[in-house]
Order: sequence, then C-alpha cells, then structure tokens
Amino acid sequence: MIKKILLASLLILGIVSISISARENLNTPDNLSKEDKLYGLSLFWKEASYNFAFFDQVPELNFDKAYREFIPKVLATETTYEYYRELMKFNALLKDGHTNIYLPKGLSSKSVDWPALNITEANHQAVVTKVGRELQNKIPLGSTIISVEGVNLETHLKTHIMPYIASSTEHILWNNAVRNMLNGTPNTKVNVSIKTPSGELKDLTLTRNSRHKKADKISLKQPSSNGELFEFKWLDNKVAYISLNGFHDEKILQDFNGAYKEIKQSKGLIIDLRFNGGGNTSIAAEILSHFTNKDLEGSIWKTRKHIAAYKAWGNYSEKYKDYTQDNAWESGPMELLKAKDNNHIVPTYILIGRHTASAAEDFLIYADKLKHFSTIGEKTYGSTGQPIFFDLPGGGSLRICAKRDTYPDGREFVGYGISPKIVMNRMPEHLKSEKDIVLTSAIQKLKTKI
Repeated sequence: MIKKILLASLLILGIVSISISARENLNTPDNLSKEDKLYGLSLFWKEASYNFAFFDQVPELNFDKAYREFIPKVLATETTYEYYRELMKFNALLKDGHTNIYLPKGLSSKSVDWPALNITEANHQAVVTKVGRELQNKIPLGSTIISVEGVNLETHLKTHIMPYIASSTEHILWNNAVRNMLNGTPNTKVNVSIKTPSGELKDLTLTRNSRHKKADKISLKQPSSNGELFEFKWLDNKVAYISLNGFHDEKILQDFNGAYKEIKQSKGLIIDLRFNGGGNTSIAAEILSHFTNKDLEGSIWKTRKHIAAYKAWGNYSEKYKDYTQDNAWESGPMELLKAKDNNHIVPTYILIGRHTASAAEDFLIYADKLKHFSTIGEKTYGSTGQPIFFDLPGGGSLRICAKRDTYPDGREFVGYGISPKIVMNRMPEHLKSEKDIVLTSAIQKLKTKI
C-alpha cells in the first residue's frame, strides 16, 4: 500500500513540517547572500520543472517566464523573511496544496503576529468565531469583517493575502486567506470595519500582539474532534457514531478494533471524516475494509518520467515526442482493497468537509461505489499526492508534489475536491447558530433508512 506524506491537517492548523536539517538550523541569518537567494529560487524552479505533476491545471502559467521575473524580486529583498515571502509567492503560482515553501524554524514567530481574534470563512465572508475577552465588547462573536485598511474584504484578500497561499482549490484558498487575513508585523496596527450580528457598523484599530500571549478568549461552539485519533459513541440505541480524526498513526487501528464488536451492534452508522487531514492510506483502507462486502479499487496514479536520450531522440522521432514535450508518464494503481469476512453492512453516512484531505480522500475514493454509503457535508480539501522535499538556504525547505492521483476511472479530484452526494455548504448563520447541522441532518436522514 502506498504511504502518503500528509501535511494538510498541519497546514490547516497553521503548523508546518520541515526537514531534519532545517529543523536543526536555529540561527537563521537576518539576510541571505545574493548567491543563496538566487540558488534557492533556482532550486525550486528546477525541481518543479522536472517533478511537478499538475502543470496542466495552471495552463495560463509560463513557469520559465515567471522564474525570470522573480530573479530581481528575490535579489531585492532586504531580509530573510521577505525573501521567503517572495518564494511563497512564486510557489503559489502552481496552485497546489502539496507544493509548498516552509519558513526556517523561528522565523514566523518573530516576523508574524495577529490581533486577538480567530476568523472563519463561510460563503466568502469573514466571521469572527473567537475573540479575546478584552475585545468582546467591541467585537461581538458572529461579527463579520467587511473591510481592512479601507479596502473591501474580497479585494484585500485577493491583493494582499491570496497571492502567497498555495492551494489546489478555490474553497481552501478562501478558507486559508480569511484565517490569515489580519496577519502582519508584530505590534503593528491594522484598521478594520466590522458588521455586528445586530447590523451595527464599526471601525476599529487592532494591534497585532496576541501570538505570544496566553489566550483568554470566548468562542462560538463549532463542530470539532474530541482531540483523539478515534471517537466512538452511541447516538441512540440503533445509530453508532465514529470519528476517524487522522490516519497518520496506527494507534487508530487499535482503538477501532477495540470498539468494532460494539459497532457491529448498530443498525445505522455515521463515520465522521471532517477533521481528518490524512496520513497513511493503508490505515484508511484497513478500517474501510470492515464496511464493505466487495473488493474495492482505490485511486490510480502517475508521475512524470525523464529519460535523457529519449528526450533528445524526440526531436527526430514521433515515438519519443512525449519525452521532448515533458509529457511522458509512469503510472500505476493503488492496491485492491479486500473486504473483511467479518464485515458490517448497514446504512452509513460519511461526514466530509474542507479539512478532509489526502489519505482521507483516498478513503472516499475506495468507498465511491458502495451503495450503502452516502456522503454529506462540504467539498473536501482537494489535494493529495507524494511530495519530494529539498532544503533551502537559511534553514527553510520546500516540497513539490510529484505524484498525481485520480479516481480509478480517471476522474480528477485534486484541484477540485470530492463533492458530497448531499451538499451542505458552510454559511455564516451556521457558525452563529453553534449547531452541527451536518451531523444533525445525517442523523435525520439515516433514521429514515433503518
């Protein structure tokens, strides 16, 4: 079974993983030499040119031209942080959630801060879902931010935030942009306009100084995991609920196996994948194999193939033309998922959302043809694959997605997300209601089938 390096769940939380050598470099210079700056940019351009699996999804991008345009930009940067920001902007042109630039350890901590509030995207609106107690009288929970520095929300995001975000899908681009929309230099001021739940308009000046303070915030109650890999509970005497919150640790298999005998007593089942950023596809498949009575096909994959002599011969022979045009691929299938003999086949609803990613999306692809399964919620994260990692000057790192996954029949989901059969897009009123409308709806629909 192919293992996937999944960082989507960490990226959702604003945490990144970097290589060993980068982690150990704690003395990031204030500025890099011009040679190092050019080398880092060139390394990314070179390796992406050879390895990136999704150039066809950015047909408007002339990658070589963009590289040339970024040379003077990176050389003109005055700090290491500015340099890495330019690399992030170059990287974001590829529009892939598994192709990223990671800052050197500690650089973000001293370069970026934000006001004492959390902002959540819903229907392209920025909803305040958590706020420091010192601000709660000024910014009621459920308020929406409508402008920043006198610029309307959408323009601010598209001009100042989105150009630095690597995302495969539009909905995750908006999700991450809204989350980071007030980030900036520590202890600087930011002017915002908000609309309170009662309709009052307010202009406020906030300070970016909350990152290193112990948070004392109030928040809207939102659907969330229980903080563990696995959760099992009865919703009533017929419906069982299990939440699979990560496939990165085999401990989830122990927890699942320990509860399986009781799960088998259910007449209906809800599987919650909304908080699962992925991990190892073999773990996902092992759990799913208990809920199918037939063998299942997983995703198929391909990766670019380079044979230097073939590339040369392609200038003269049609047989090797794909190599000359950088369009030769090596492909293969995911392993067949074998059904367990001791399976449990009952009406099942799978809850999915914007944070369902990578190996959790593989779970859904395996389950695609199970007639007793229904999916409900939002589109998934829409990014997966096998990244290849490289170290960057100054202690940071980069990764490039080198493997392209699709459904067995060739349908694409990277760049789009997997759509649920029953769509329930997040709206501002859902956040303000503090109700789990996806779970509630799934329970109601499931009870009509058992």
